[in-house]
Amino acid sequence: MSQKRKHGESADGDISAPKPFKKHRTFKPGQSHLQPKHHKRPNFSHDDDNGRSVNALKSRIRDLKRLLAHVENVPKHKMSAGARQERERELEACEHELSEKLRGSREAEYRKKMIRKYHQVRFFDRQKGTRILKRLKKELSTTEDQSKKTKIQQRIHNAEVDVNYAIYYPLMKPYSSLYPKSKSKKNDDSEGADEEEDDRNKSDEIDGPKGDVEMWKAVETAMEEGTLEKLRYSKDAVPGAPTQKSKKPKAKEGKKDTLDGKSKPGQQKSIGSNMYAAQEEDDESDGGFFE
Repeated sequence: MSQKRKHGESADGDISAPKPFKKHRTFKPGQSHLQPKHHKRPNFSHDDDNGRSVNALKSRIRDLKRLLAHVENVPKHKMSAGARQERERELEACEHELSEKLRGSREAEYRKKMIRKYHQVRFFDRQKGTRILKRLKKELSTTEDQSKKTKIQQRIHNAEVDVNYAIYYPLMKPYSSLYPKSKSKKNDDSEGADEEEDDRNKSDEIDGPKGDVEMWKAVETAMEEGTLEKLRYSKDAVPGAPTQKSKKPKAKEGKKDTLDGKSKPGQQKSIGSNMYAAQEEDDESDGGFFE
């Protein structure tokens, strides 16, 4: 039989064995022992990156105007000539910065509006011009006659201008389509459908400037000069700041012709006479018709 160990031996063995070390956290009241959640980054506006916001500029301009208006009247607002000049310069700088910010926001809003309005038309023009360009390049590769090649090369150049016209037409200018649809109503007859197909085929074969002719030529020039991006983001057609209309006082309304929903006695007589005359005319016309 196995002998039991003595109490002293078992105690010595337990002391020699290493124990895992566990660090206990100190308890702090008011704090949860759960893992801290990751806080979202604060949403800074773009105005903070580019300078003061529009509202901050407006409030600062109001404060400066009030301060300069009460410099001579209110004793506590009195300041030296140098300090006053600094405030006036700050006011001019704030007004200039505010006008620039408003103009930039107005341009961005107008650009978004024009892009949304003409996005579909520009897309269809670009797709159609790309198809024509691919077809002409394929035709050029299969043609051996030199005279035909020169003509096809010119048509390829015009097709490239058409594609760039749809892409780099100024975003802030109303877009003029290269392949406008006919405004005539579609007929259900087969003859009308055939005529529309013929019109489409003819529009595909139109060569040379089309759409806005002046802008088409401007795109061709920009292709040669390498200024297509500059043409696309040109700001010639940006509308100016809206003018504030002065509110005119409303004109006083004239006296009502009716009192408590009832017409005057004179009006009742005129209405009755008109109805009687109308009835007589109807009777005469009916009698003449049935005779």
